[in-house]
Amino acid sequence: MADEKRVFTPAGIDELIKGWLIHAHKSRDRHDEAARRYAKGQYALGIPSLVASTVVGSSVVSSLASNAVPPWWVAVLSLLAAVLAALQTFLDYGGRSDKHRGAAVRYKAAIRQLEQLRVRRADHEDIRREELDQVRASLDTLEDAAPVVMPSIYDRVEKKYKDMKYVEEALELYAT
Repeated sequence: MADEKRVFTPAGIDELIKGWLIHAHKSRDRHDEAARRYAKGQYALGIPSLVASTVVGSSVVSSLASNAVPPWWVAVLSLLAAVLAALQTFLDYGGRSDKHRGAAVRYKAAIRQLEQLRVRRADHEDIRREELDQVRASLDTLEDAAPVVMPSIYDRVEKKYKDMKYVEEALELYAT
C-alpha cells in the first residue's frame, strides 16, 4: 500500500483544508506509533544488556576474588552483553523514539491549526491567502524535518484511514 499513490485535487478551500487535515492526522498517527515502537525496542535491548552486563561483572569480580578461572558461560555472557550494548548504541531506539514523538507533537499542533480554520470556514469567515500559505509552509517544513516512518507502520496507518468517516458524515449515518 505504501507504493500506491493517490492524487488529491481539491475543488476549493474547504476540501484543501480537509485534505491537509487528513494528511496531518495520518502523519501524527504514524509518528506516534513509530515513537512507541522504538521506545519498546529501547527496553527490549536495554534490559537484557543491563542484566547480562551485571551478571558478567559480578561473576568476574567473584572469580578474581577467589583466584578462580571464570566459567565458559561468563565469556559467552560477556560477548552477549557487548553485542547487545553495541546494538543499543547503533540502533539508537531512544533517540529515534524522541524524534518521532517530536514530529507527532508538531503534527498535532498543525491539526489544531487546521481544525481552527475549518471552524472559521463553518462560521462563514474568510480565510486569507497568507494564512493558507503559512499553513502549507508549516506542513512542508514539518514533512521535511520529520524522520522516515518504516513501511509496516505506514501501511498500517493507511489501512486504518482507508474507511475513515468524518464526524459530520458519521452523524448523518445516525440521522437516517
